Amino acid sequence: MNPILVIAPMRSRFDAFGKSVLRETLDLVGGADTQVEVIATSQTMDIWYTPDPARAALRAELGLLGELAAEPCQFEPFHDTPGPAELRGCVRKQLHWHHELERRNGGPVPFPRLCVLSSGRPATVLDAFGFDPVPGRPGLYRAAPGWRIDLVVIAELPRTRDTLLLRLLGARAVLRDAIRELIDLPDDAWERGIALPWLLRLRFEVPAEPSARTTEDAEEEEIVTEVQQWFEQLKQSLRDEARREGLQEGRKEGLQEGRKEGLQEGQLRVLARQFEKKLGRPLTEMEHSVLAERFERLGADRLDDAKLALPPEALAAWLADPTAR
Repeated sequence: MNPILVIAPMRSRFDAFGKSVLRETLDLVGGADTQVEVIATSQTMDIWYTPDPARAALRAELGLLGELAAEPCQFEPFHDTPGPAELRGCVRKQLHWHHELERRNGGPVPFPRLCVLSSGRPATVLDAFGFDPVPGRPGLYRAAPGWRIDLVVIAELPRTRDTLLLRLLGARAVLRDAIRELIDLPDDAWERGIALPWLLRLRFEVPAEPSARTTEDAEEEEIVTEVQQWFEQLKQSLRDEARREGLQEGRKEGLQEGRKEGLQEGQLRVLARQFEKKLGRPLTEMEHSVLAERFERLGADRLDDAKLALPPEALAAWLADPTAR
């Protein structure tokens, strides 16, 4: 029986961002369901993950997250550092989920692991529940074996590439540094493909009214602003590239320099190549037609928004949707 999925409110936009990045990364190496309902209590786990044995080699490339994803696991990320009450809530869901799994199986099943991802160091939790540091793994703590609980303190993780996606679940300076590292990766880096679309969505979520920002952390508002500025710079560089290449292609075809039609045709060809690179495949004849129509109707700026902000599957759906804007 498949898990029952329900919708639950996000604690903050950064919780939503972190959970989305975590889910898509785990989807690379297994199945990751969000908001899985624990029937007995009508509570929801943030992510329930089951590994795919056929993708063990890929999982090994994920560093610490790959180690945590070696077996079925309940992942509970916290953008705000959790206290004892929050940990007890996670354990309660772990216990009830075990009961539910045994009910579905009709007999005993292994006790599921719980992995808590905390942006900061939850000192009271570590002390009260007897967590010990795992040798050779800075930032990773483990409770007594019978509990099967790991706790990752994201602020204590080393700044290496194999911890980057976990550090994107951090807060304030840790998050800011991880975002900058992500942006500096090569364009074809797999981490960018997972995290950038979700990161770019943050720019749409800044409250419009100053009064609505009073509860927001000022430093994280600055992070969203920085993402917005980087995004606009990236779009401008893509537009400049399209204009240069479009003009060059127009010249090759004997079109007069600066002629509007020639420049637009060249820009459209460059945009098509950029869309193909994002999708990882050639555009179909229908998609070429849709792209040309939306280029004329919506403009290059809207196409840049879609190309940068949507993951490949969503981008293909956007091209296929006749009502999309």
